[in-house]
Amino acid sequence: MKLLSKPTTNYKANKNIDLGYHTYFLSLAHSDISGYNVCPMANKLKANENNKNKSTCSAVCVGYNGFAQIYKNVMKSRVRKTKMLFENRSEFMQLLIKDINKGINYSLKRGFIPTFRLNAYSDIKWENIAVIHNDIEYNNIFELFSDYKFYDYTKLTNRKTPDNYELTYSYYGNKKAFKNTLNTNQNIAVVFEKLPKKYNNRIVIDGDKTDLRLKDNDGINSIVGLKFKGSKKALQDGINEGFVIQS
Repeated sequence: MKLLSKPTTNYKANKNIDLGYHTYFLSLAHSDISGYNVCPMANKLKANENNKNKSTCSAVCVGYNGFAQIYKNVMKSRVRKTKMLFENRSEFMQLLIKDINKGINYSLKRGFIPTFRLNAYSDIKWENIAVIHNDIEYNNIFELFSDYKFYDYTKLTNRKTPDNYELTYSYYGNKKAFKNTLNTNQNIAVVFEKLPKKYNNRIVIDGDKTDLRLKDNDGINSIVGLKFKGSKKALQDGINEGFVIQS
């Protein structure tokens, strides 16, 4: 595959296999490290942005971890893909279509349900990106692959997406946005010091067990609890910034 990672090579995607799902990740270079900002609600790293209304998650993004930390070529590949998206979108989308088709065929032959995450380390509004395939223009990639499910986390509120693109709102300390999202049926991911059973009158599910952020797995009106992973200092910083909810 040119753009997507196989479900067996991604740590998070591996968690979905036991549920009968294959998940293919598109891993772009997070924040603005490619020269193009793919995380609009997070402070830009290269620009040293310090907007209090944005998240500080770029500085501790999980995109730094795993293979990207060990192998420099992994991050170089993410930068290359990100630049292609912004500089040669037509070619990028055609490669994406080919990869999705390959993934569908690979999974179905092995008895798995194919799913896709296009924002592994980004927060792009894919629903607004049109695509042309076989001389037919589609409003977005989800319309072209309407029989298959896509999912992502997002820090952007009030997004209108097709039914086969399911979004979990990612809380980052913005209480107004959090409150507004509570008034909807959208699931909300929250980082906790220790997972409670309930939060803001919603059931808390363990979001670390799988990566499958679909209603089929998480239900609706759920708080997807993610346990903070890091040093004591980083934990305290996260609590002070409102990003982590203290026990």
